[in-house]
Amino acid sequence: MAKRISEIPAKVVLAQRRALGTLRRRWPVIARRDIQTEYALSAQRIRAGISVRTTREGVELVGVARGVGLRNFASKRSADDRGLNFTALRGKRGFRRSGFHRRHGGADIAFVRTPVSGDKRVPRTPIIRLYGPSLAQMLRKGDRPERMAQAGLDVITADIDRLLLRSLRR
Repeated sequence: MAKRISEIPAKVVLAQRRALGTLRRRWPVIARRDIQTEYALSAQRIRAGISVRTTREGVELVGVARGVGLRNFASKRSADDRGLNFTALRGKRGFRRSGFHRRHGGADIAFVRTPVSGDKRVPRTPIIRLYGPSLAQMLRKGDRPERMAQAGLDVITADIDRLLLRSLRR
């Protein structure tokens, strides 16, 4: 009996380490699902821009700071060919006048022509790539940081409880 009691601290440390591993796997999925309730973005694109890293203070959820290309937000040419329609927020259409799609570097990208003063059409007007919000901005928006922190805490506590109960039964 004394031997089993003396093994408990080692089992607690092991359970904590395993729970952090579980959190590293599950947290991006929880964040992706939460982001997809608000933004019209594919799971693959969100997964590509979210990661979990370990710091001295603990574990943190990190999003890429570069804006997500507007092409990823279900953009398409408007029916009357005036510009580009897109859906960044679910259920809310956006419009960019003189926006268009082109292949650039092997990918479909949304662009907009920069305005040129005067009445004449200037050939080869400069173009600017169009971006929506970045994944870092999506993670910081509203009360999402608090929800993600609570979800992470729930995952860790549930996993530690499960692991400790399992190790004490043996």
